[in-house]
Amino acid sequence: MVCARCGAAAAVLKTARWRDRNGGPFALCDPCWRPIAGAVWIVPGPVICFGTCRRCGEWASVRDLLGAKPGGKWSAPTGTCVTCYKEG
Repeated sequence: MVCARCGAAAAVLKTARWRDRNGGPFALCDPCWRPIAGAVWIVPGPVICFGTCRRCGEWASVRDLLGAKPGGKWSAPTGTCVTCYKEG
């Protein structure tokens, strides 16, 4: 995804809509979202952003998967969840 304000790219970004204006949803990175957080709603995005852990197989947010890469179960991203990473 690409941030609508600064152009930063990431696997997962917030999808937002203006609270007081019409218009479609747009993606925002955290640094661009923070200053306008009170003026936008966070809404469901175009895809569900979950993937599986390579070690334990549990589903987790892509933001919580270390080293997330595409191509896991059902083409979902796969990486290492926080719990498995801490266990070493």
